[in-house]
Amino acid sequence: MGQAQRPGQRAQDGTSTYLITGATGNVGGPLARQLHDQGYPVRVMVRSLARAADLPAGIERVVGDLDNPDDVAKAVAGVEAVFLMAVGSGTAQAETMVDAARGAAAPRIVLLSSVGARLEPLSENPIGAALAAREQVMRESGLPVTYLRPNAFASNAFWWRDAIRAGKVVDPTGGGRIAVIDPADIARVAATTLTEEGHAGKGYTLSGPEALSAREQVEIIAEVTGRRIEFEDTTPHEYAQASIAQGTPPEQAQALQALHEVFRAGRAAYITDDVENLTGVAPRTFRTWCEHNAATLRLPHWPPTTSGAEYAAGC
Repeated sequence: MGQAQRPGQRAQDGTSTYLITGATGNVGGPLARQLHDQGYPVRVMVRSLARAADLPAGIERVVGDLDNPDDVAKAVAGVEAVFLMAVGSGTAQAETMVDAARGAAAPRIVLLSSVGARLEPLSENPIGAALAAREQVMRESGLPVTYLRPNAFASNAFWWRDAIRAGKVVDPTGGGRIAVIDPADIARVAATTLTEEGHAGKGYTLSGPEALSAREQVEIIAEVTGRRIEFEDTTPHEYAQASIAQGTPPEQAQALQALHEVFRAGRAAYITDDVENLTGVAPRTFRTWCEHNAATLRLPHWPPTTSGAEYAAGC
């Protein structure tokens, strides 16, 4: 488990810039803001300036794509450390970042991975296997890398957006409990591991303070929002088949089916103390996350939600 440390302990001399990828997401956005508020120079790599319009003006923007080696090399130049949230199912973006970091002499990478990368057997969980392969690229790089392995994101509840509005959630995870974590708590850990020494080569398993079933999560959402929401259990196979019928690519539906089997079996129920050990502050409960996001949960029309990439990262 991690030792108690807090971002900002090290003297800030204004010379260390931190590169944040995924800065328009549920982890990268809060991370970029936190570092900026603490006085650290922050650079974000975004696909378009418009998507980063709500970030503080003092944050440097670099427009680019993690699939483009030239873009990544430009973004990494001169930075102290990198927060990497790679997307997609392969290892290409991780490999591109490794090459760029070597070329720019960027000393450290903090990788947003997942507990799924460590849940055996990986042969039964394609999403976890893909994340494990990404970690392997980092291990073989020889670079100082820190691995953040969060449990499922509390913000995955936004995937129920239409069902909440309709008053009925259908979910395939049964009685399996998941120690969901507020993405803001992941961001706090990322800030610590980016700005403090001593985390290279270490992996941290990040969870919320309690394990809840999907039914229990929906009950909390109903209480916080004042909505009446029914809950219906289905099997991972039935859920996958319904998703395919609605247009989800079969390969993606089958990968999520395997993930839902992991959740249904209760294999994501374990709770760790890494968040509190690393930041000095206990992780927030799912209810607190719901209360913080109650206005969004009540909206009749929904804003853009977390991406499939972040869902996978939080599996």
